[in-house]
Amino acid sequence: MERQEATDTAPVSRILEGLNPEQREAVTLTEGPLLILAGPGSGKTRVITHKIAYLLARGVSPHEILGVTFTNKAADEMKARVRALLGEHPPLAQTQMPWIHTFHATCARILRAHIARLAPGYGPDFSILDENDQREVLARVLKELDLATEELSPGFCAQAIARAKDELVGPEAFPERYAGRLEPFVLERLARVYARYQAELQRSNALDFGDLIRLTVELFRRAPDVLEHVRRRFQYVLVDEYQDINHAQYAFTKLLAEGARHVAVVGDEDQAIFSWRGSDPQYLMRFARDFPDARVVELTRHYRWPHGDRIFRAARRLIEHNAGRLKRRLRADGLQGTGEPVRLILARDERHEAQAIVREIERLHREEGVALAQIAVLYRVNTLSRVLEEALLHAGVPYEVVRGFRFYERREVKDVLAYLRFLANPGDEISLLRALQRPRRGLGEATLAKLRRYASEEGLPLWEAMRRAAEGEGAGAAGLRGRSREALRAFVAAMEGLLALRDRLALPDLAQVVLERSGYLRKLEQLPDPERTERLGNVRELVGLLAEYERRAEAEGRVGSLTEFLEQVALLSEADAYSGEGGRVALMTLHASKGLEFDVVFIAGLEEGLLPHARSVAEGFLEEERRLLYVGMTRARRRLYLTLAQQRWLHGTMRLNGPSRFLLELPEDDLAIVNVNVNGGGGTGLHRGGGLLY
Repeated sequence: MERQEATDTAPVSRILEGLNPEQREAVTLTEGPLLILAGPGSGKTRVITHKIAYLLARGVSPHEILGVTFTNKAADEMKARVRALLGEHPPLAQTQMPWIHTFHATCARILRAHIARLAPGYGPDFSILDENDQREVLARVLKELDLATEELSPGFCAQAIARAKDELVGPEAFPERYAGRLEPFVLERLARVYARYQAELQRSNALDFGDLIRLTVELFRRAPDVLEHVRRRFQYVLVDEYQDINHAQYAFTKLLAEGARHVAVVGDEDQAIFSWRGSDPQYLMRFARDFPDARVVELTRHYRWPHGDRIFRAARRLIEHNAGRLKRRLRADGLQGTGEPVRLILARDERHEAQAIVREIERLHREEGVALAQIAVLYRVNTLSRVLEEALLHAGVPYEVVRGFRFYERREVKDVLAYLRFLANPGDEISLLRALQRPRRGLGEATLAKLRRYASEEGLPLWEAMRRAAEGEGAGAAGLRGRSREALRAFVAAMEGLLALRDRLALPDLAQVVLERSGYLRKLEQLPDPERTERLGNVRELVGLLAEYERRAEAEGRVGSLTEFLEQVALLSEADAYSGEGGRVALMTLHASKGLEFDVVFIAGLEEGLLPHARSVAEGFLEEERRLLYVGMTRARRRLYLTLAQQRWLHGTMRLNGPSRFLLELPEDDLAIVNVNVNGGGGTGLHRGGGLLY
């Protein structure tokens, strides 16, 4: 479908201005399948946003464009860049933005419109469980099935079920599809847990992360008219970070793209680091087989290292040890090797390593004026952060640990969110049960068991069973008497009052009323300090976040909803947890650093057994470990430090690890040893074969 360029060509010329020839080709190839191979610092985000803006400027309706990312932060950045590129151009000013969302958010929006086609238990107001919610439900299921053991823990079950859903395996097909992959007794028990868990979710009109994509693919396959409707809607599909997709995401993209076939995917197999969550870079490599007429554009120029490319050259030399790579044109040999070398810090132990890192951070900040927010310390496993935090605290250097969205995991925040989730979806038994017990109301496990049994016998949703049990004949049928019945009656009355106010109050006002009428605020106020101050501060911050959400929605010309706010909270990822604000050094895993960049990067723990990780090597994932280091190294714009320790206290034992094999794969000319004075003492020699490495 050829498009005529818009009459006003100024936006088009502005969009193409400053693009190099390869980027311009990737932006202007709009018809048919397109594979864009883009290494770190080559401007792939620039290409995607310019491509969306180019389509809009050429007259493509925003409603025909779907952009898919892996993080909410990336989606928000794309939207902002598209708006800036188009300015006041009429196609954007008079219509809404294109859909630019994560895979999960995209599928959630599709399911809200069509999920009723899957099963009668589902409705558009479904709740989305986060990881903690999922494990709480699984813990209850294991207890009910009398299967709770150390071997069959909620965590193990959650991981196994998530992997099955990523492979599009539902509970019915699970026993057959996983036969031979699990021990028979584990398979039989896990199959029962999966089936009961999924029934619990459906009864609560709730989905977990894996369901969002799995059920969307199932919807497309079971309802061809829905698939055709979505295909007609999204004529142009753009997918970022294609090397990170798993099987479910691949199936979703392929089903959608086989419509108009105007699909552009951007990827870099050298940055595929998420196999533990089902990602497979082979899907990037098979794109040309799926779409034989696909054009391929490789972005070979990098822009992250304007002051010299020795960091990039070292990283490229490292990654070239991996086999089966698509890219061959951009090689480290062709780079100039100017700028700062990669610096190596050799430490006695983990404390010496942490102190050396902190001393160098202090020197960079004090003597060279490097902003603390432009410094990151990366590591392979979270346990390495403890000693680093101690050293930073002792030195008075502010820092931020990026490790999930901790605020929304706090007990009091999750409690208030449970009330709000029930108000948005009264069928949500999971949130209802949490709200019923927080604060405690004299309704114990025995009463809850009676209520759930009564609901099951009568074929009623739990909320309806509670309403009936609070009054009239239902109380007798449920076996409730005296104080239990009065406590339930008070709870039901409070919740009915809140449901009546749900659509009449602004979201922050609704949250405040929830706090007051539920009795939760009163319970918090009775706590001793400093716990009282901290918890009250957290719930007030939640009320403030609801107000901020409404203001942002209003600025975008739309009305925010409770369901949308709760969905955004549920779909936050670890990458979204990094604020980048407040003048603090960032501490995070190498996985969490994907997509970020800093002026200065330290990578700690370059030791055999840590990086590469011993378990990954044993399981055959050495090349992915190499890619992980490559990702970490290429986060650094100006200066990169690699650190290692002779001995390290880890997991309760002293480990004597040798240097990482990856250090021996780096070019000697681009490495330099740094001696950081930490109460005297330096590192030890590092050897390549029989000679000194440096």
